Order: sequence, then C-alpha cells, then structure tokens
Amino acid sequence: MGNTTFAERIKAMREKHNLTTTDLAKKLNISKTRVSMWETSGTVPRQDVLFKLCELFDVSSDYLLGNDKTDGNNPRNAKINSIQRLLVTLNENELDKAENLLNIAFDKKLGGK
Repeated sequence: MGNTTFAERIKAMREKHNLTTTDLAKKLNISKTRVSMWETSGTVPRQDVLFKLCELFDVSSDYLLGNDKTDGNNPRNAKINSIQRLLVTLNENELDKAENLLNIAFDKKLGGK
C-alpha cells in the first residue's frame, strides 16, 4: 500500500488550486496516469517531481508526505519551505557556509555570543 496521506494531500492541493489531473500533469510535464496513481494508490513521485509539487503548491515535502501535521498554509511555513528549497540546491561548501550563518543567527537569537 502506498502513502495514503500523500494521496489525500495531493488531491486536496490539486483541487484547492482548481487543477484537473490533466492540468497538473501538464504543469509537471508528466502523464495524467502518473497523477492518478499518486491520488489513488499513494505512489510517491521521484524527488525532482516532488520538489516541483512543493514549489507549485507552496508546501513542504514533509507536509505532502504526511510528516508535518499542519495544514500547509501557515505563512511561516511558506518562508521555511522557501529556505528549504534553496538549501537543497547548494553544494557541500555552500551548505557549510549557510549552516555557519544560521548558527550565528541562532546564537544571537538564543542569547549566545
């Protein structure tokens, strides 16, 4: 059995954005059958397609996959999702630099250095 939460959330997000399965398939450059498989059997797409879905619907992959219990519409989540999408595009050196910057920001926020 596939991921039923993913199936439910993909369908709900598609309908919320007034898209048919054909519309969504065209936006992602995939077959309508693939979208139907997601919604009926909970088949999870490849990572690159999953990221496109997250960007299109402005939600996190954790939300779509059922790891995040929020409704996916919190404005704060949108900011976090945007940062997450940027972080996954970084190479190892860039990611280390980003981590260092975040650590500095968190230290200041939490009363550290």
